[in-house]
Amino acid sequence: MFHSRSIKITALVFSAFMLMACSLFNATPTPVATLVFATLTPASQAEQAPAATPTQAPSETPVPPTVPPASSTSVPTQIPPTRNPNPTLNFDSGLNAYRVKFGAGGTWAQFDGQLTDTNQSVRYVLSALQGQQMGVSIVEGVPFSVDVSRGGTLVSAENVEQPFWRGALPATGDYIITVRTQVPGNYSLRITINPPGDANQFFDYQHSLFTLRYSDQFSPTSYTPIGEFKGTPSLVLNFINSNFYRPTTNLGEAYFMVNTLNDLATCTDLANPGETLIGQKTFNGNTFTESRFVGAGAGNIYDQIFYRAVLNNTCFEIAFFMHSGNIGNYTPGTVVEFDRAALLQKFEGVLATFDVN
Repeated sequence: MFHSRSIKITALVFSAFMLMACSLFNATPTPVATLVFATLTPASQAEQAPAATPTQAPSETPVPPTVPPASSTSVPTQIPPTRNPNPTLNFDSGLNAYRVKFGAGGTWAQFDGQLTDTNQSVRYVLSALQGQQMGVSIVEGVPFSVDVSRGGTLVSAENVEQPFWRGALPATGDYIITVRTQVPGNYSLRITINPPGDANQFFDYQHSLFTLRYSDQFSPTSYTPIGEFKGTPSLVLNFINSNFYRPTTNLGEAYFMVNTLNDLATCTDLANPGETLIGQKTFNGNTFTESRFVGAGAGNIYDQIFYRAVLNNTCFEIAFFMHSGNIGNYTPGTVVEFDRAALLQKFEGVLATFDVN
């Protein structure tokens, strides 16, 4: 992939990155029936054991062993604390997993943990109803991965390592969420569960410079993809709707980004000669200069749409990032092209809520 603001990179770095990118591709349950949609103010793989068993009796809000001290009610800093779901986390010895229970009105939770070795995994269990939309994601993104199973059978895709999964649950009962990693480190597991009948729930992001709203088809991440961005990321949202991804399509990763720059004079200029000017487009009363950059190599396609504008004396760069595999490299009939138009519509839905402070 190309380094930001420059297309002059060495063949060695380019090849190394492309190889890395390619690797990314290759008890009676108590249902959560009390969840209530919260109106926001405007703005089988083998079941593996946890890394270790608790060294003390579980408290009301225990955390997985070897994790930094943290409360099970910790929330992402970008989510207003007024929607604190008050979940609990208790060790279930029968399932050898940490059971997640939402408080009344709770629809999401986030827990911190740590894996100290690549051979370790940590399991969480959540009881839910058939048809509910559930999303799980690791805020740190790659190299962590998650899978979801029920009764020893995978619900998430087999042989596809992703730091997220989101989909409709096939039956009422317990679901096991397993967290793994390729590199030891700390992680934050984010879980959303929509009330029965609700396709989405929404979150407000409040920054000192801007605000926006996103659905649970996106999840905040601290991971930044490598692209032709001019600005510094203020927010990166990972698109986690599994229906858009491998193994049924050629999509590998997709992100919505808000970047900021200090150079107002060149804010709307193209980043490099490979970028194509499209024109102007207005979202929520804000007019942006629209452009596109497409990079390709080693069977990978990096499709990036940019919207840049000076608003309230700040240069904003909104980026839609889509990384897919060349459809010609797949065995015919095994995958289809991802629905780019539908994905762009999801991105534009978030941008339509963007506003400056």
